[in-house]
Amino acid sequence: MTLYKYSCSDKDSKKIKGTIEADSLEAVVKDLRSKDLTILDISEAKTKIKVKGGSVDSKSLELFSRQLSSLIAARIPIVKSLEILASQTERKYFKEVILNIQKSIESGNTLCESFSKYPKIFSSLFVNMINVGEFSGNLDVMLDRLSFYIESYNNLIKKVKSALMYPVAVMIVAVIIVGVIFTWVIPGFKTIYTNLGGTLPIATQILIGISNFIRGYFILILIIAAGSFFGLKSFLSTPRGIEISEKVKLKAPIFGNLYRKIVIARFTKTLAILIKSGVSILIALDIAGKTSGSKSMEKIIDSVKVDVSRGKKLAATIKEFDFFPAITTNMIGIGEEGGELGQMLEKVSDLYEKDVDNAISGFLSLLEPFIIVFMGVVIGGIVICLFLPIFKLHSLVK
Repeated sequence: MTLYKYSCSDKDSKKIKGTIEADSLEAVVKDLRSKDLTILDISEAKTKIKVKGGSVDSKSLELFSRQLSSLIAARIPIVKSLEILASQTERKYFKEVILNIQKSIESGNTLCESFSKYPKIFSSLFVNMINVGEFSGNLDVMLDRLSFYIESYNNLIKKVKSALMYPVAVMIVAVIIVGVIFTWVIPGFKTIYTNLGGTLPIATQILIGISNFIRGYFILILIIAAGSFFGLKSFLSTPRGIEISEKVKLKAPIFGNLYRKIVIARFTKTLAILIKSGVSILIALDIAGKTSGSKSMEKIIDSVKVDVSRGKKLAATIKEFDFFPAITTNMIGIGEEGGELGQMLEKVSDLYEKDVDNAISGFLSLLEPFIIVFMGVVIGGIVICLFLPIFKLHSLVK
């Protein structure tokens, strides 16, 4: 059944507008004429589901790509496949998006056009892969590659988050412990010292002064901390903030090298999947640069595209930039000479993903003792400052 909208006039020349569901345009005409209406206009109603703001996590996108690939491989029509996936999707926002894409395809739009309406969900990589699959007749293969790419990227991000989870959790616990000491423990010791009289050591006096300041201006400190956090977050979303953040990430000890490897791994993985799918080198470079997650990489690729469009080899072009290590340019060069650039780029990506694994393991092995020593020094130092007067208790009593 298709929805049609119509405009008619009755015997009194009064205009009537409405919609009607029917199997064909002829059926609509027959129905309206049976009601003694003069038809002014009939057209197919392009129904559109209203989609409210929301987001779709990468895990849901990976599952969607894999399931859609399986359905298409089983020769189920795309419209029916989308209907099935929408019925199985629990997230209301994503369900509405899938149904909206289905309606768009039914209205005569291509898959590429339908998916491109939601750039916040489906990246330029996703849309271009869909486009290639649609016109090459290998849509199921393209979707399968996409699901593999998304899974690979998710695993990479998961590893980085896992590496950061431990130090962040320890630092939060340390801040809470120190906060409790300054807010509740030190004031109790202060009362004891006041009753004893005498002169307190300088370190203890400083500690009590900090405690008094925190207790006296706690709300103000909280407001300043919250304001600084949200202000910094807002600044880092601006072009200037992103540029500064990128420089800090790249120059940071240990983490800088890890960040560079993550960017190169993502760039080469994206470029590999696009080239292996038959996308032209210039379009592939453009998409891979924009989806690398790094503004530095994006700027480099903008320059690389100009040289490649003039006939220069990719390996020779990226060799001019310090961002890429020699092993990367050498492997890409071998891939170009052997006519297997896509496969070689995939190997480069796998190599850097393994390097990221090793770097994370090494990072954690160095970080754990450092955090233990740091917490010992901070909390131990506070405790020593608190007990210094007790060590000279006999003089305070006198």
